[in-house]
Amino acid sequence: MKLKKLILENFRGFNKAEIDFDDNMNVIIGKNDIGKSTILEALELFINGENKDCQIKIDSADCNISAVDKKITIGACFKIREDEPIVIDSTNPTKLSEEYLLNSDGLLEIHRVYDCSKQKINRTDIKTYIKAAYPSTFEKPLVTMKITELRKKLDELKDNIDDYNSVDKTKSAEIRKAIYKVSNIEDKVVTYIDINSSDDTKNVWESIKKNLPLYFLFQSDRPNTDGDSEVQNPLKIATKNALTKVQEYLDKVKSEVEKEVMKIGQETIEKLKDFNTDIATNLKTNLDLKGWDSVFSFSLIGDDNIPLNKRGSGVRRLILLSYFRAEAERIIKESSTNEVIYAIEEPETSQHPDYQKMLIQTLLEISNDEKHQIIITTHTPEIAKMVSREQLIFIRRNDKNEPTIEKDENAKIKGIVDTLGVLPTAISKLVICVEGENDVNFLLNINQSIEEFKNIIDLKKEKISIIPMQGSNLITWVNKDYLKDSNVIEFHLYDNDKKEYCELIKNICAANDGRRYGFNTKMLEMENYIHPSLIKEEFGIEFSEDLYAWGSVDVPQFLKDKVKPEIADASEREKCIKQILNCRVAKKITKEHLREIGVFDEVEGWFREIKRLYEA
Repeated sequence: MKLKKLILENFRGFNKAEIDFDDNMNVIIGKNDIGKSTILEALELFINGENKDCQIKIDSADCNISAVDKKITIGACFKIREDEPIVIDSTNPTKLSEEYLLNSDGLLEIHRVYDCSKQKINRTDIKTYIKAAYPSTFEKPLVTMKITELRKKLDELKDNIDDYNSVDKTKSAEIRKAIYKVSNIEDKVVTYIDINSSDDTKNVWESIKKNLPLYFLFQSDRPNTDGDSEVQNPLKIATKNALTKVQEYLDKVKSEVEKEVMKIGQETIEKLKDFNTDIATNLKTNLDLKGWDSVFSFSLIGDDNIPLNKRGSGVRRLILLSYFRAEAERIIKESSTNEVIYAIEEPETSQHPDYQKMLIQTLLEISNDEKHQIIITTHTPEIAKMVSREQLIFIRRNDKNEPTIEKDENAKIKGIVDTLGVLPTAISKLVICVEGENDVNFLLNINQSIEEFKNIIDLKKEKISIIPMQGSNLITWVNKDYLKDSNVIEFHLYDNDKKEYCELIKNICAANDGRRYGFNTKMLEMENYIHPSLIKEEFGIEFSEDLYAWGSVDVPQFLKDKVKPEIADASEREKCIKQILNCRVAKKITKEHLREIGVFDEVEGWFREIKRLYEA
C-alpha cells in the first residue's frame, strides 16, 4: 500500500484539510505553529495509535476548539497494488476491488473517528470506517454480514446462480463473490462501512492493519539520549538474535548453575535443621532466573569513552537518525510485503549545511526505492530546492486564520518563496535546472564516473545546486524568472522530446540577459545517452539497435514491455526503469560509450559551459 492522501477534520488547528502525498518524497513547508507536526502526528495516530509504543496519545484537547460536533476524523487513502490480496475474513484472501471496498478514485479510504465529548477518549470512543463506492443494491454491505446471513442471501438468489452447487459455502469470500456476480453492481453510492462494530467486521480492520505501511515518526524535540527505548530496541533485538545462536550452550550453563545452587541451598537447609527443625522444614530453594537478554545493556561511546548523551546535539541527532533507520530496516526484513514511511521533523536541525545536504540526498535515495516513502518538514530553502514541485506541500493560513493546504501550484511556489526566502546566493553561485530527479542523477553520475568531465568541473565539490524542475514547475519557473532579482546564474538543460521545452530554451537564449543560459539535448532524452550494450547487460535482454537512430528511440517506453513484468502498473514500471537507468546504469558509462554513439563532444560541451558560467 502507498499513502496517497491524509484527511483531517477538527484535529487541532485544522478544521478540514486534505493532504496529497507523492509516492516517494514529500517536503512539508510552513511557518512555525501552522500544523506541520500535526500532519506527521496524525499519521502516527492513524497507523500506530493502537500500539503500546505509539509516540502520540490522543485526548479531547486535540479537538478543534471551534468544532460544533466534538469529533475528530483522521482519514487516509491508500493505493493498493493490483496483486495485493487481503484476507478480510478467516477463510481465504480476496481483493478489495472485488469486494467493492475502494472509493471512487480506486483507493482504499479509511476514516478513524474519535468521540471527544468526554474528558478522556477510551477505545470504545474510536470508530473505524471504510468509505467506499459501494453497489446501491445492497442495503447492508455484504462484508459486514455473518456467514449465516450470507448463506441465506445466497439461497434467495439460488435460481439466478448457474453454478450454485459449486459455490464453496464454507467461505464467506466465495459466497460474496457469487452474490456480486448475479447482482446489479453498476450503480454505486458513497457508503461508510463500520469495520469495528462487531466480531465479524473487526476481522476486516485487523486484516487491513497488517497490510498498512510501517510508519516511523522521528520528532525534532525527542530526548537525545541513547537510553531511549526506541534506541535500545534494535540492539536488544540483535542481542536476542545472537543469544538464539548459542541457546544450546546457554541451556547447559543454566542447568549447571541450577544444579550447583540447588545443591548448596539444600546443604544450607540441612545445616539449619541442627538449629531449628521447624524453620528448616518450611524452606526450599527457589530459583528466579532472568532472561539472558536482560544481562546486556548497550550504549555508544567513542574512542575517548565519551557516551552519546554527552556528545553535541548534532552528533546525537545523526546517530539517533541512524538508529531510527536501523530499526526500520530490521522490520522491513521481517515484513516482505509492507511498505515503509519515514516521517522526520526538520532533519536539518543541529546539522552543518554539508551534513544537511548529505542527509537529504540519503533520504532521496531511500525514497527512490518503491517500498519506501519519505515525509519531512523543513524551514530550509536548500532542502526545498532539492525536490520537485509536486513533492512540496505548503501550509498557509486562510482568511479565517485557519491552516489550509495550498492547492494552486503557482500560489504554492510563491508562498514557499515568501515563507522560506529563496536565498541561493548565500550557497550557490550557479544553479543547474533539469527536468526531474532522474536527470539530476544522470548528470551527477556521468560527471563523477568520466574523468574528463570531472576534471573540467566537479559538480559535487563546487557550490553548485542542481534543481529538478518537474513538469509544469519547469515552465512556471522559466516564465516567472523567480531569481531575476538575484545574482545567481542559471544553466537550463532539458530533453528535446517536448516542443514546449524547446521553446523555453529558445526564449532563454533570445532574451540574452547575461544570467540565464540553456541547452536542449540533441538526443531525444537523457536515457538515449546510455549505450545500448549497458542496457542489455543490466536487464539481460537482447535487441537489435541502429546506433545512428538510437538518439530518437524513446528508451523507457521501448523497455516498458520487455522488462520488470512483476510491476503490474505500467506507469510505475516505466518509473522504475528510469530510476535504474539513471541511477545504476549511468554510473557505468565510459568515454568510449559516448564516443561510439557520437555524443561525447556534446556532453563535454555542457560541462565546459557550466565551468565558464561558474567562473565568470
